[in-house]
Amino acid sequence: MKNNKKIYTIPILACIAIAIFFSSGLRQQQPVEQLNIISAIGQDIDLKGDIVNYITLFSVYLFEPQEKIESHVINSTATSFGQTRQTRQLIDDKESILGSEKIVIESEEAVMYGIRNMIDILFRNPYLNDTAYIVVCKGKASNVLDMKTKGYPSSGDFIAGLIKNSKYYNFFSDNYKIIDLFFAVDSEGRNIALPYIEIKDKGIEITGMGLFIRDKMVTKISINESKTMNMLKENNVRGILTIQKSAKEAIDYYATSKRKISCIKKGDKYNFIINIDLKGDIIANTLYKNLQSSHEKSDEFRRDMAKKVKKECDDFITKMKNQYKVDCLDLGQVAAAKYGRQTGVDWNSIVCNSEIEVNVKVNVQKTGRGDY
Repeated sequence: MKNNKKIYTIPILACIAIAIFFSSGLRQQQPVEQLNIISAIGQDIDLKGDIVNYITLFSVYLFEPQEKIESHVINSTATSFGQTRQTRQLIDDKESILGSEKIVIESEEAVMYGIRNMIDILFRNPYLNDTAYIVVCKGKASNVLDMKTKGYPSSGDFIAGLIKNSKYYNFFSDNYKIIDLFFAVDSEGRNIALPYIEIKDKGIEITGMGLFIRDKMVTKISINESKTMNMLKENNVRGILTIQKSAKEAIDYYATSKRKISCIKKGDKYNFIINIDLKGDIIANTLYKNLQSSHEKSDEFRRDMAKKVKKECDDFITKMKNQYKVDCLDLGQVAAAKYGRQTGVDWNSIVCNSEIEVNVKVNVQKTGRGDY
């Protein structure tokens, strides 16, 4: 256990050293114990009528004897983001060093109010790590950052790993970083979608995604809907798809999803065709007998899986158009790129009133060893 902690400590210390080097500039060098090395940033807001107080949170590393690293949270409140820097320094005796932060946690209340100013001030700070991820949390960001996570110096380190590794099994992308949001928030025909986390009985979990119009979150979707949306929206993402008939009859398919979108304009109407190409391996099978040796069974599985995925995609698109009323698939960007960009076009309305067809193709590369 001690060896594992030591191994985990080494990259943290390396990141801290780099952050101090690049952020110090011409300032006098100081011992690390006299600095606040930031591992995570959080934002809450306090709305009282027309008055908005912004609460900025820094999770900073504490360096203990015997190479032990822990963390604590510093918060500052003001009526603007810039002023939170001033109020923070009035209550803290250490200089805060940016550059090693891995995650920015926004409360749901904050993102529903709008995060344009937050994204702007973060991206324009030359010392900040613009590849840090941004997530939305249920409740207060302060509660998430205050939470202790076993094996990690801070909950921020755990959440950063959670988001980074979600792309391997849940069709999530890697486009949830500060730099991604800065360029996406005002792009024509695009809308932000961010991972949504909650504190559950077993700890912090990704429970879905927050959908945005411009810089404001408008709704949250479930983890299953998020997987479907990501297959429709993202290219070259990976995840596990399952057909299950009973507790003992199921098949798991680990696939990479690639999608191509075509757009045709007829008068004032747009038609979109999304072609999803799934390629992957069977990683567990207790449903299809003789899958490896029987071409008929293999074809049956491909048809069944394609039918299942298409239905889930069609159901999601219906919900997107009629309930969410937001172009979370960025189809407006495809149309604008093909037929010309226009000022003041409501792509959310146009896309949600368009015909959207989905085609799914399933390819199996490996079925494992032996037949069931």
